[in-house]
Amino acid sequence: MNRSMNNHFNELLTLRDVKGLMLVSFEGQLVLKEFVGSFAGEPKIDDSLALFIHSLRGAREIEVFYENGRIYIRKTEIGYLFIITGTATPMALVRLNCDMFVPAMKKMVKRDKFKGFFKKN
Repeated sequence: MNRSMNNHFNELLTLRDVKGLMLVSFEGQLVLKEFVGSFAGEPKIDDSLALFIHSLRGAREIEVFYENGRIYIRKTEIGYLFIITGTATPMALVRLNCDMFVPAMKKMVKRDKFKGFFKKN
């Protein structure tokens, strides 16, 4: 993962009451998983995640509320970014970080495609 993506992920993880994040491909494969501290609820990833990703049907943004927190889901160039938060997380800052991260990821993915095109065999 490049430095720009790491910076965006680290900024998200330092926001108040953010528990962790996962980047999941459109096929349901886990690309990245980072959790803060001793978050006991670290999820186990299984085949049902692919079904869930398929059920999103290309949605750009989803916010799921539950009693003790939320899950913010944002579509990216390579899949969906899941941000697990508590109730005290400033969601405007989460969205702002995602608004900066998604275009940066798009540029990175396009650049990586060209690297493969110009690679010597």
